[in-house]
Amino acid sequence: MVLIPTSVTVALRCPQCGQLELVELSRFALGQDGSQRLTCTCGRHLLTVGVRRRQVWMQVPCYLCDGTHFQYFTPAEFWNPALKQILCAETDLQLGVLGGEAAVVEYVRPDMSDLERILDDAAFDEFFDEPAIMYQVLNQVQELNAEGHLHCRCGSRDIRVNVFPDRLELICADCGRERSVPATSERDLDLLLCATHLEVGGESPSRRSGRKK
Repeated sequence: MVLIPTSVTVALRCPQCGQLELVELSRFALGQDGSQRLTCTCGRHLLTVGVRRRQVWMQVPCYLCDGTHFQYFTPAEFWNPALKQILCAETDLQLGVLGGEAAVVEYVRPDMSDLERILDDAAFDEFFDEPAIMYQVLNQVQELNAEGHLHCRCGSRDIRVNVFPDRLELICADCGRERSVPATSERDLDLLLCATHLEVGGESPSRRSGRKK
C-alpha cells in the first residue's frame, strides 16, 4: 500500500515582525483548483499557495529585496515530504523551506535565535560586503544579547534583527525604535567590541577600555 502525503509544513520569516512561522498546508484544503493565503500571527501576508492545471504555485512576498517571488511545482514535488528551499530570486538567499513537518522542524530548529541562524547559514558569505567583519559583529551582538546587555531605551529586550550587506538593523518589537550597527570596517568592529552594552534608540554604545580578545 502506497501512502499519499496529504500535508506539508512551511517555515517562513515574517517580513514585518521577524517571527519565524511554521504553518501546515493541507492537500484537502487546496483541492483541485483552490488557493490558500497564509498570514503571520501579527497579520502580515506570508505566502499564497494555489493549484491550477495540475501545477502548484507559490507567491512569496520577499523581505530581502522587497519584491514578490513565484515558484512552481508538480503536485508530486510539492507534497513530497523531502525538504525544499524557498529562495529570493534576486539574492539567491533562503527565505524559508517546506516539506514534511519532521524535516522542516529539524532543519529550521525553532529554538535557535535569529543571530544563531544567520551565523549557521554559509549562504550569507556572498551576501555580506565584508563577511569576516560581519560575522564578528554578529558574534558580538549575540554575546551582548546572551549577557543581557542588548535592550531598547524603552526597557524591552525583545529585539528583532534585519540583516543587510553592510550593517545590522536592530528593531524593538515593543516600541519600534531602531538602531543601525555598521559592519564594513575594523573601526566598526572595534567600536562594538569596546561596548559594555548596546541600546536600541541610543546614540552610541557605552565604551570600556581595551579591545576584547
